[in-house]
Amino acid sequence: MAYRASFSEEDLHCPVCFELFTNPVVLECSHSFCKTCIDSCWNGQFKRICPVCRTPCLSERPPASLVLRNIVESFRVGQRPSLERTEQSREESQERESTQSPEERCTVHRKRFFFFCEDDQEALCMVCQRSKRHKDHQIIPLEEAAQELKKKVRLSLRPLKEDLVTFQTQKEECLRTTRLIKEQTKLTRRLIKKDFEQLHHFLRLEEAARISMLEDEAEMKSEIIQEKLEDLSNKIVSFSHTIQNKETDLEREDIQFLQAYKSYTDSVPYNPQDSNVLVADSLIDVAKHLGNLKFKVWEKMLGQVQYSPIIMDPNTAAKWLKLSEDLTSVHYGELQSDIPDNPERFDLCVCVLGNETLGAGVYCWEVEVGNKTKWDLGVVMESVSHQGILNVNSECGFWALALREGGQYSASTKPWTTLYVKRKPHRIRVCLNNNNKEISFYDPLDMTHIYTFSRLPTKKLIPFFSPCVSDQGRNTEPLRVVPLKVAVTITSELAD
Repeated sequence: MAYRASFSEEDLHCPVCFELFTNPVVLECSHSFCKTCIDSCWNGQFKRICPVCRTPCLSERPPASLVLRNIVESFRVGQRPSLERTEQSREESQERESTQSPEERCTVHRKRFFFFCEDDQEALCMVCQRSKRHKDHQIIPLEEAAQELKKKVRLSLRPLKEDLVTFQTQKEECLRTTRLIKEQTKLTRRLIKKDFEQLHHFLRLEEAARISMLEDEAEMKSEIIQEKLEDLSNKIVSFSHTIQNKETDLEREDIQFLQAYKSYTDSVPYNPQDSNVLVADSLIDVAKHLGNLKFKVWEKMLGQVQYSPIIMDPNTAAKWLKLSEDLTSVHYGELQSDIPDNPERFDLCVCVLGNETLGAGVYCWEVEVGNKTKWDLGVVMESVSHQGILNVNSECGFWALALREGGQYSASTKPWTTLYVKRKPHRIRVCLNNNNKEISFYDPLDMTHIYTFSRLPTKKLIPFFSPCVSDQGRNTEPLRVVPLKVAVTITSELAD
């Protein structure tokens, strides 16, 4: 049939009684109701409004909807050919209503929800919306309330989604940090084992050398004693033979004894007291081998190690910077995107800080700059920002010496001070005197003074290094902190 293509059974039900329309009428808002249902809704009401959309109605007698009535009649004829079919359908309809979700119907009147009370924030059926409880409340159609609330929820979803993205980003940052911690642990463990293996190797060689010296001395002195033993053995045999002969002669007759005695006077007697068996230094020089052994080995070990006055902190290095394994040199490289954006890391400024804050006292270190065309080095305040584009000048907490293209040296005052340097230094000596609140830069070749910042703040300062960008391969050399020579001074702690 034709109506099956345009209407569903739900469209032919009155929104008040939920039955097929009986004598349907249509309001100005285009909503249709059974005539008796709309009369019941308007009975005793001062204002006539649509029960569905709450639109005011001017007509006291809404016109009949002949088209809708004909469609309903056709539906009844086509879908309910017999009473049995009608009863069966009604039972099925009741069964559907009984299986309908309780949330879709009023728990008091068992009617379908059509309205929403904005004051109480609850759905209402036709009966509820006419009750005294909601008499002066702001009531709107359910669909309108749903749309408004959905719009509000959609608006609230935007910041939630933004927060979700933030949390996901932070989670990924934490995962990157976890991965870096594992990598740092693995690398640091390997370098620790490498350094200790070098020390162990040195100690094993030193141990072997000292054992060898001990054994050589023992062998030499044992040979001397062995020679003495052989000589004494020969003398013992000789003297034993002489004694035996003389004792035999004593048993002879007088004339024979006198003849033998003549030979005795010709021999020169040997006095054992005239020769010492043990001479000086016959024993092992134990004191030489064991005296201050650990100190002597440690002192010798100093020649195998280096001491750097400044160690760079890799956790502050910008992602473009590559540090050496011993953390004493830095150069510009490729972006390392897997490194996390931890708060202490510089995100845009191509620089790295030292790992220790320098307080009161005097500090000096040298930095090898080589043939670089650009660099910055000096000290910064502990509180300097690590994020965004930084203004490298003394007013912002940077006290640095800088080199730019064309061999232009500058001091990071505000504005920068151009400096004249007669000879391009390959090393820069930095001398920080926190007691006098000043920092000076020198050419260590002849200690030529380059520049001094005075009146530094009393706040703690941190060494600062920037190798700058590679400048298309012209500025790839690293900045390297020069290690210091280590000397041992022995002092007595005994009181005068």
